[in-house]
Amino acid sequence: MKTRRFKSAGSYLCYFVLVLFFVAGCSLWHTVQKAERSLVIKPEDFCIFLFESSEEIYRANVKDPKLWSALRDLAAADEDYAAHYSWLYSTYNSWDERRRAQLREIMADYHHQPMSEQLIQNGKQAASLDEVIAFIRDDRFFGKNRNTLVDFYAWYGSNYALPHYQQIRPYLERKAQMTTALVDKDFEIIGFMEKETGITLKEKPEAIELLLNMRIYGVSGFYRDKDSLTTIQWNATPEKIWATPFHEMSHPFFRTFTGDISFKYLAGKLKKDEKLMEKFREDVPYTWEGWVEENLVEGFARYLNVRKGISQDVGEGIYIFDREYAQALVDGFDPLKISLEEFTVQFLKHKYNL
Repeated sequence: MKTRRFKSAGSYLCYFVLVLFFVAGCSLWHTVQKAERSLVIKPEDFCIFLFESSEEIYRANVKDPKLWSALRDLAAADEDYAAHYSWLYSTYNSWDERRRAQLREIMADYHHQPMSEQLIQNGKQAASLDEVIAFIRDDRFFGKNRNTLVDFYAWYGSNYALPHYQQIRPYLERKAQMTTALVDKDFEIIGFMEKETGITLKEKPEAIELLLNMRIYGVSGFYRDKDSLTTIQWNATPEKIWATPFHEMSHPFFRTFTGDISFKYLAGKLKKDEKLMEKFREDVPYTWEGWVEENLVEGFARYLNVRKGISQDVGEGIYIFDREYAQALVDGFDPLKISLEEFTVQFLKHKYNL
């Protein structure tokens, strides 16, 4: 009996060791997978296209026809986009008044972004049309006008959205390949940014997905746990696309110092910039310090584009001093000689004579 007990104990020991190796292996695999998925560039998923395309049809034909009609010249010069642009009109024109009324009713009660996000947050980002319809039937979010939603999207999805999605997906896949080809095959974005900032983060930025689509007007942002997903417009060049992940992933690096009292005090002095303040009062969804950080982060993203060899120059700014900051970084920033915080403070003090 003693021998049998000894063998049993030994078996348990072996089993315990195997479990440890398995857990460690899974942890390592998860870490590698997470590192590999820190950035994903791909066509938007069908469940997103289903709702976004219906909303774009509504805008092009009902809500904002003048805005969309201005895209005719762009469509005439871009064969791939022309197919999508024409589809927005030919699709709506083929509908009877009942279907048009359903679309107007849906758009009055729902916005395409939260409809897509409801699926994404519930693990159904890769859902088929049948799975999307089943989800609409059951999920509480779609409680209002549920029958109309089910009837319209089952019909619209099978007859229009899915066939068109299958037609345009190769264009989007080709663009995704062109975008990723601008960097090395084994490019690891977070490691690159840590080197370029001189800052090693304790907690790494979560994954970001860039979802390429055929839209020209309108961008959507989604969240899946702590991961962020952003749609990218068709007219964004591969070079400009890279500025998006660089921008989003730069925030944690800048927040190693923008939250400090000394930096907030400095940021407060920038309120004398009339253009900066005017834009802030218009439509900026940030705190004042956040608005200052947004300018800096956008400038740093453009700087990283140059550092990685994706762009030859920093391009045009989209905020107030983002381009000027980007150029200053190109001209004189070296993380081996000066910290990003010190360089940024010097830039702001010099620009505003502080």
